[in-house]
Amino acid sequence: MKRKDLETRRRFLKKSSFAAAALTLSSGCSEGVSNKNLDYSIPKNGFHGKSENRRNWSGDIRSGKVIFVAHCVLNQNARIVDAADFPAMHDQLLDYIQKAKVGIIQMTCPETYCLGLGRFDVRVGLEHPAGMERLLRLIDDLIFTIQEYLFQGMEVVGIIGKEGSPSCGVNQTWYNESGHGEGQGVFIRELKKKLRNNKLDIPVIGVADHRQNEAIEWLERELFQS
Repeated sequence: MKRKDLETRRRFLKKSSFAAAALTLSSGCSEGVSNKNLDYSIPKNGFHGKSENRRNWSGDIRSGKVIFVAHCVLNQNARIVDAADFPAMHDQLLDYIQKAKVGIIQMTCPETYCLGLGRFDVRVGLEHPAGMERLLRLIDDLIFTIQEYLFQGMEVVGIIGKEGSPSCGVNQTWYNESGHGEGQGVFIRELKKKLRNNKLDIPVIGVADHRQNEAIEWLERELFQS
């Protein structure tokens, strides 16, 4: 074996022995501090709700308030082709939420999750059994997150959908045959059902691209009352 190869091998073995020792020490420490009573398995209903997991969050500067927001409000790149109204996001609404010190939870885009970015006929795709199966899975995850924040004593200010959307429209949605009209998007419709079934009284409002002030005014009233 050449001298250079021998030195390289020695350095490798030396590093490996240090790594193994560190791993052994780390494992020993982990065993020493682990709490065997903690159960991180997910129940069938997707919600822990165990008293030993409830924590006191008053020890730092967090506001304890969150709001769930439609994905495209923060990321216009997820919208269907030729439908983006802004380069990136709804700046006016997001600026207000930031100044109000409310944490933003960006909901997964149900259209991208179920049908992909290059989607067609969104409403038809979401209503299809395969699309609906993925949609309901997504909603179950969202319900779990809402339950967890509430269980931990935080305030869920509301859910903001996207007006005119075939998935996230709250008062206005898109119909393939007739275009925009009154009604709910498929995602919002199914989400509201799940909220009722789980006895979660969370307000759901919609934001229109060029009428963001209406959503801001609603938020001002909601935050002032709370």
